[in-house]
Amino acid sequence: MTSRGIGDAQRVLGQPRSWVEQTFPKPTPALPDAAGDTLLGFVCSQVRQWETQVATEAAEYRNQVLGAAMVRYALDIRRQCAALRRILARYGDARDAGEPEAVRMREFIADVATAWSAHPDWRDDWPT
Repeated sequence: MTSRGIGDAQRVLGQPRSWVEQTFPKPTPALPDAAGDTLLGFVCSQVRQWETQVATEAAEYRNQVLGAAMVRYALDIRRQCAALRRILARYGDARDAGEPEAVRMREFIADVATAWSAHPDWRDDWPT
């Protein structure tokens, strides 16, 4: 099924509409609910912000000199964010299940949080 819009442009319904949507699909897996865990909430927020920032910058610079390099950089950062999402989701599952490994995993997440230690919401009292 197609839809006709302004200028008789056609697209198949359900397909991504923008270059950003096509190049940077919705990130997975879903990030866990922080459920009052300020460390987890902080890291999840920073991952979301990073994903959005690199997609926006890639879209801005893609047609300029070195634009292709910027897009490759953004795709690499998005892959790193996907890896972080997997760790955060695993921690959320372990925490919600009351598994003892969640305590140790939280320490690893505190180490990851140091990447954003210049951010005003970062706290040095999170376990390291």
